[in-house]
Amino acid sequence: MDLTTTAPQSAAATPTATTAATATDPQLLLNALDHQFRGFRTFWFDRISPAGPLVLPAARGAELERASVRLAGLLRRAASGLGADCLARHRALGLDERLTGFYADEEFEQTHATAIGRPDVVLTASGWKFIEFNFCSATGGQVFTHLLNDLWRQLLPGRAADSLVLADPMAARNDLLRGVLAEYGLEPRLALIGYLPDVFVTDRRYYEIEIDALRKGGIGAEYFDTGEFTDALATRAGEFPLVLERVVPQEWLDAGRDLTPLLTIRKCGATVLTPQSSYQAANKQLFAALSAGLDWMTDDDREFVATYLPWSRSIREEAVEFEGESWRLTDLLVRRREEFVLKRSDGDQNADVHLGFRTGAAEWEAVIAKAREAGTWIVQQAVHSADLAVTVLDTGSREYRPLSTKAVFGPLVIGGRTAGCPVRYEVPAPLGSAPGTPGSSILGTAAWAA
Repeated sequence: MDLTTTAPQSAAATPTATTAATATDPQLLLNALDHQFRGFRTFWFDRISPAGPLVLPAARGAELERASVRLAGLLRRAASGLGADCLARHRALGLDERLTGFYADEEFEQTHATAIGRPDVVLTASGWKFIEFNFCSATGGQVFTHLLNDLWRQLLPGRAADSLVLADPMAARNDLLRGVLAEYGLEPRLALIGYLPDVFVTDRRYYEIEIDALRKGGIGAEYFDTGEFTDALATRAGEFPLVLERVVPQEWLDAGRDLTPLLTIRKCGATVLTPQSSYQAANKQLFAALSAGLDWMTDDDREFVATYLPWSRSIREEAVEFEGESWRLTDLLVRRREEFVLKRSDGDQNADVHLGFRTGAAEWEAVIAKAREAGTWIVQQAVHSADLAVTVLDTGSREYRPLSTKAVFGPLVIGGRTAGCPVRYEVPAPLGSAPGTPGSSILGTAAWAA
């Protein structure tokens, strides 16, 4: 989720993090970034680059891991309770019927639905707040976190690097994949399938980095574009018993693409990770269900949800309780527009996310009507990022400078543990920009002080 989906902090917040100090010469860091991301150095690092990892206390990291893993389990259970099988749950969530052919057998779907995921989490003045949770093999941030943490381990002074936890998501993913291969008695060979336009790069090196990490982890791996793999099935069918699919069927639908290649991959006879049920567990309607409360939830579950999730409700609801008052939901959203965010429940990459404080009244009411007609949207109380003190590198002046910023954290949850944490934070518009010029965001990683 983009940083713009968090509300502005209404009052100054005490900085709660600092960037790890680096003695690296600015030009050396720029050269290292150019080399590390050669072929796909993107907008994340154009004008401003991170100067080091965003460092938080170890206790913060441990809390984030516990909460992320627990929330993944609650979401999986909430999804399972929607119906007796994959199709029943699919239809209960109002998902696109064109995706029903992507499901595998029930046991596989249930077992591996949340194997790989990444929540979006905001560190507020009162602690961590989860605003969504994405599950699938294509979960973003894995490659960038791998490369950035490797860069910090190389460039930070030895004592500084040794004092930080800079996890490698590729290593954790290798552990997960070896476990799946062993579970099903498969040869350690894997096809990684991607589609460069989906990750906004044009160089295959983005995926070849993953192939290199897989091979170093003892897994024979080869990269294919989606079309290349379906073509290869004519002569190489059965060569790869495991497929790691780094594409999202719903995104293909949203882009107007033909689903046939992706369905062919799912039906090729290999074990394909992650299962289609990943997108059920990631559906934002489950946030609304947990927030409202489900029959099976214990008092401890409800306390956990109240602590870590913002108030969320399905737009299908008519009457709600909010801050101790009873409301008709539409009246609440109209009268207190600036406090809420409207979200399409199956959207990715910030698709159909509308912030009340950045949306005019007439447009907001039109979005509410659209959401009610769809029947699958949620509303969520906007959350406020605390200000974080970081150091960044201005790539034009080649100078380090301090920055007070807001951020969205994305701990990668792989095989039931966190393994690296990308973090997106805001940078102001360049000096001399016209008044009102919006800033941008850059990508870094969070580290935990050991």
